[in-house]
Amino acid sequence: MKMPEKINSELFAPCGINCITCEDYLKENNSCPGCLISNRGKKKSALKCKIKECYDKKKFKYCGRCSEFPCKLIKKHDKNSIKRYDISTFESAKRIQYMGIGKIIESDQQNWTCPECGGIITYEMKKCSECGYKKN
Repeated sequence: MKMPEKINSELFAPCGINCITCEDYLKENNSCPGCLISNRGKKKSALKCKIKECYDKKKFKYCGRCSEFPCKLIKKHDKNSIKRYDISTFESAKRIQYMGIGKIIESDQQNWTCPECGGIITYEMKKCSECGYKKN
């Protein structure tokens, strides 16, 4: 899949992660449609996401826009994301709070588009889904 010219803002999880850069979103078979779109194709861990549960209760769109931000929940989620993927969900949520979703979309297109083929670099492996280019 190539990085689209326009990214739907619903493809940003409440924690601020861009779903387009997720390996599960990019899978050809049984792919996840995105955190805010549907539960179809999601792993059990994604279905049990406490951030998503909070979103469903409070109806805020992004953690960075919640009156309780930063809460214990996003801080714990952040620790796990840093440990597993070397990506800060706290910083992602904060970016949305201060920059706005439009600028985040532009920034993510630059940061996660493969310079070799225009494919999408996943945040989990830091690798292009098309050509295997590895991001430093």
